[in-house]
Amino acid sequence: MRAHEKVISSWAALGLIAALACSSASAQTPDTGEIHGLKLGQRAQTMSTDGFGEFTCGGNGGPARGNIDDWTEFKKCKLEPTGLREVGVRFDDDEEYVSKAIDDPMYTRRRGTRVAGHPVLLSVLFDDDGVARGIRFVSDPRGDGAERRMAHMLRYSVMEHYGTEGWNCVDSPPAEGETPVGGIFVKQKCEKNDGERAMTVQAQFLRRPGQADLDPVTRQYRAGQFDSWTRVEIMDPAFKAP
Repeated sequence: MRAHEKVISSWAALGLIAALACSSASAQTPDTGEIHGLKLGQRAQTMSTDGFGEFTCGGNGGPARGNIDDWTEFKKCKLEPTGLREVGVRFDDDEEYVSKAIDDPMYTRRRGTRVAGHPVLLSVLFDDDGVARGIRFVSDPRGDGAERRMAHMLRYSVMEHYGTEGWNCVDSPPAEGETPVGGIFVKQKCEKNDGERAMTVQAQFLRRPGQADLDPVTRQYRAGQFDSWTRVEIMDPAFKAP
């Protein structure tokens, strides 16, 4: 982690956001998992669906690959090269639909599937015995302009939560044609194994070739001309890919 960059969000925000997103039943039970009660080692057959909705076969940070009913249908999802099957899930967002119906944007402010205030695509990775061996979340590219721009900052919240010491971080140089955004260039991968979990945090904030604030022909401003994202994987260190 760079010393000159300031951590601007905390994992405590995750607890608040998760609590707001939970149903009243799940709110009565302490959330002791990595996120929203999800924990490594859980078994699909016994995992609660309270506080969750829209189960899918995950797309590894991309579009979902079809709907399923709940955790127990993990075997309907394609096997990854890791030997695991990805089940994507959203936090229950019934209240968000209510807010849209009554046209009250303040009602749904900061809701949805979020980690430390950032919208994410969340999934759990199961082995063939239905044991949760990994938890993955990737910043959601469908966020608004400001959320997309700040997506690379999610890495700070994750690393702070698990302790800022012991991370092995590598900052890669720009590839040909890649440039900073407002003087900032991020192309970083950090890893840490604390014995209970093996974590990988990747982040990027840059412009790829062809991306620019101004259209080269019309000179008109073009919003969103940058890449900004964070990708987090929290894995069971005992699991070995085939």
